[in-house]
Amino acid sequence: MKQQIFIAVAALAMVLQWSSCNRIEEEGSISFGLELSDDAALKSASLNSWIDAALVTIKDQNGALIYDKEYLPVYKFGDQFTTKSLKIPVGKFQLTEFMLVDSMGVVLWATPVEGSNLAHLVRKPLPIAFDVVADQTTSLPIQVVRVRDHRPGDFGYINFDIGFVERFCLKVFYSSSCMEEWNDSILAPGVRGAPIHEPRLTIVVGDRVLVDEPLNLGLNRYMVPLVDKWYVISATDCHGNQVFMKKYPLRELMEHRCPDTFKPLVINREDPEVIVTPEGVTEPTIRQGIFGRITVPVDDSTDFERYDVAPAVRDVYLFPWAVMDSIYTFAPIDCYIHPDMIGMDPLAIVRSNSDGYFEVPLRQGEYLYVVKVGEQYLIPDLQLSSRRGGYVMVYPEEITKLLIHILDCSMWM
Repeated sequence: MKQQIFIAVAALAMVLQWSSCNRIEEEGSISFGLELSDDAALKSASLNSWIDAALVTIKDQNGALIYDKEYLPVYKFGDQFTTKSLKIPVGKFQLTEFMLVDSMGVVLWATPVEGSNLAHLVRKPLPIAFDVVADQTTSLPIQVVRVRDHRPGDFGYINFDIGFVERFCLKVFYSSSCMEEWNDSILAPGVRGAPIHEPRLTIVVGDRVLVDEPLNLGLNRYMVPLVDKWYVISATDCHGNQVFMKKYPLRELMEHRCPDTFKPLVINREDPEVIVTPEGVTEPTIRQGIFGRITVPVDDSTDFERYDVAPAVRDVYLFPWAVMDSIYTFAPIDCYIHPDMIGMDPLAIVRSNSDGYFEVPLRQGEYLYVVKVGEQYLIPDLQLSSRRGGYVMVYPEEITKLLIHILDCSMWM
């Protein structure tokens, strides 16, 4: 009898343990819709363009801190503002701090705390209670008051220049020198492979590390504390090797802030030499990369069947395909593009010979090709629906053959 009871208890314990291990904590989301207390300011595009993000502090019903000045980008839809949604467990919570900041971390608007001098200016002063439901987004309307010359104490805050607030958002575009494709993430027994490191960006002032975060291909954003006039930025690649280090004055870093009007800081930029294709080359002499020819239309018609392959000496610029996202952000007119829109130096430049042939050795990967014609740069075949304009893929131990058609973009306007 005792043995049967013991077995039953043990089985029940195993079931309970299995149930607890397989229980997934339910989550919902919270977003904040903004109402400015000054309607005139709400309609002022010049003022609202400075609002970059909201800093929110959230506590649970027991007073435990869940988020401390969490950075949430702010988006504008007409005369309305809303924040990016924030993942949060299901339950009851309180919003205890809410501030709107610009790209340099300066507080422009804030929600007063109950009992403060400015609390009467909003319908609901802080703290504001809210519930989070599983798999749903709770939208919480928030009123804010312009900071102007008010002191933090007028809002019920200890101060505004704490922690996250005194920072600015830095844009960094990363062009990796690690273009290899790792074929297997699991090696066979006894096989030792090269270690894969996570590329990282580090920002240091003196002996203090301000930022040490992953550096992803393409555009990155980092919040940098405002603590000094000089900053040392370094980066490591997927081999763990340092590929970049430079000391910047603060004023120069401010030229790479997060608003779209500023260009990103480019990491691992190297000015490549122009690869001149020898005269007489009509077949590839390389083992891997791109080989092709540049052609022009026979006339100004839209006849895509006939092209002139007369001598044409032009430069082809190769970039990582990832930069295409940042290019479309600026919505280029027709197929012409200014190099400043790309925001980084090319990985390779190849010049065709007098017969229009060009070749360039490249590692495996996806590339964007841009052709320089005179003083203009264009993305070939951008208007052709049959292909992705400017796209080319290089495979291991293969030559990708590419016939580039240069069209007069004016015919599309």
